[in-house]
Amino acid sequence: MDEILTFRIGIEGLENKIWRSIEIPCRRTVADLAYTILASFNSLAYHLYTIEYKDYLFDCWICPKEYPDFDELSNAVVTKLSDLRLEENDTMKMEYDTGSTTTFNIIYLGSRKIKSYKEEELYPMVVNGEGLGMLDDMSEFDLKDIVDDIDKLGYSNHYFTPGYETNRKYDYRKYNIKKDNRELKGKILAIKNGYEVEE
Repeated sequence: MDEILTFRIGIEGLENKIWRSIEIPCRRTVADLAYTILASFNSLAYHLYTIEYKDYLFDCWICPKEYPDFDELSNAVVTKLSDLRLEENDTMKMEYDTGSTTTFNIIYLGSRKIKSYKEEELYPMVVNGEGLGMLDDMSEFDLKDIVDDIDKLGYSNHYFTPGYETNRKYDYRKYNIKKDNRELKGKILAIKNGYEVEE
């Protein structure tokens, strides 16, 4: 029977304030893991991403000339997580938006067997976490300044524009895991279609 893999993901420099523990089936792809991260961390998902693991760089598109230092460039869309042969405490690094980069540090925590394919349909799922998420077009360094400012003041006076909607206040402390899981699969599907479906 297949396994469920558990990962702990944190925004670099904010791993103790904005993080998730995510469970995902081993038959899903590296891209599916990326989409789950982007969905749970509230990304608008309109930039490129890469995931680095050992000597491999998994790319949402195959652009070998852009990454000459890596021996192999692999397509995240076709590589299953089970193909990685992960060992407990293995680490990965995901970079999203090379202009204003948000870096996610990923730790593989282990796996467990599932009883049925019906159970597998419940996943991916966020099992624990803190922090509302990232802000698109803003580096993790700028986000850390905002988080530090919120901690210092005790309240937020920072606003962001989610897509083309009106401004909303950003307060990283207001994370709702139930809401996240309720919306997660729909967000993942929308992100997957955005990256993988040709226009």
